Amino acid sequence: MHEFNDEIRAQIPQVYIDVAEIIATQLDNYIPQPYHDELHSIARAISMLPADIVLINLVYELRTYCTSLLVRTLDGTILHGRNLDYDLNTDLLRRLTFHGRFFRMSNPTFEYESIHFAGSIGLLTGSRKGYFSLTINERDKNNKHWWINALMAILHLHTMPLFIITRTIFDNPFMSYKEMKYKLEHQHLIAPVYFILTDGQSSGAIITRNRLNSINPIELNSTLVQTNYDHWLDDPINDLRRTTAENILRTFNITQMTIDNIFNIALSVIPVLNRNTVYTAIMNPAKNQEIFAKIRTLK
Repeated sequence: MHEFNDEIRAQIPQVYIDVAEIIATQLDNYIPQPYHDELHSIARAISMLPADIVLINLVYELRTYCTSLLVRTLDGTILHGRNLDYDLNTDLLRRLTFHGRFFRMSNPTFEYESIHFAGSIGLLTGSRKGYFSLTINERDKNNKHWWINALMAILHLHTMPLFIITRTIFDNPFMSYKEMKYKLEHQHLIAPVYFILTDGQSSGAIITRNRLNSINPIELNSTLVQTNYDHWLDDPINDLRRTTAENILRTFNITQMTIDNIFNIALSVIPVLNRNTVYTAIMNPAKNQEIFAKIRTLK
């Protein structure tokens, strides 16, 4: 964690770090409980500053160059797959990745699970059995000021970071898929993003977000693929991940929409799988099974 933090601090201008430190010293004003205490506990456990944990969580959620997909299977349930790509010390992030399971102390029955990065509070890849699954992709708007915009949204607009929003969704035992979808469409955010979600049974969607509202959401028919570009635009010529995955899925009939084929073919073909891919995860929240996940390395 210290090595990753040093790399972040080396790449981020000092003014951004200064703003993060202001937020960290006034966490009561910006981050609700129990996540306030959780952030402090992580910082103490690994001997780091709370400001560092704030920065690490923002880096985790705002630098996710990913491929997410939804496919309807022969039995009617929906598979939710994703490759998570990172352009910041991918080898180190592979060592910081783990399969997390979240329980309540007051009710130790299983709640939900996530493919998680050490030091992270929020969820980029999460599943709650019988309810829903969610992946988050960065929305590339070529905004060189994204860091300061995100921090200022927290500092001056009291907008909750995405890592808090995702946890409040999964921590709510009464949250339905429909309610989650509504919240993700309307909750004010600190930065543009894509939400890919499904109930695993009948519904799935991609929500394209600005900071304040959703734009042109699409519902699942048979397959959907989302990378880091708006779905109504063509892939840029230097990044054909979405087009490649869509072309692969078109060759499958419904009997071939299986975890094995999604992992071994759709999420393993270059450039969908690339040197920056940290892990592949496949979920089916309609079934009582754990997230299937593998660390990926492309030599």
